[in-house]
Amino acid sequence: PPTPEPATPEVATQRGTAVYYASRFHGRRTASGVRLDNAAMVAAHPSLLFGCVVRVKNLDNDRAVDVTIVDRGPSLSGQRRGIVIDVSQGAARELGFYRRGTAPVEIEIPTRCRVAAVG
Repeated sequence: PPTPEPATPEVATQRGTAVYYASRFHGRRTASGVRLDNAAMVAAHPSLLFGCVVRVKNLDNDRAVDVTIVDRGPSLSGQRRGIVIDVSQGAARELGFYRRGTAPVEIEIPTRCRVAAVG
């Protein structure tokens, strides 16, 4: 017999703007307690569980990278401006927006990572 469809999708998406951590944050403790390594594939999100891996896709060039959530952010003022995620400088380079500083992105969020409604 066919397998029934899950009641909720396994992956949710969130769109907005990505920015990256300034150099001065390298080596500082994040909200999860780990030290920020700006070369690692890590990110900050306001509500996703620490340790979860999400895929961030740059909508301008279709480049994507998987990052681990290790911190809280962006700031409330950033969120009001549509910023949905702060990524490491390494992730920004992989995504191709390090020079520009921001990029329109789509985040793929596994259901197990969500602690609050994301939309």
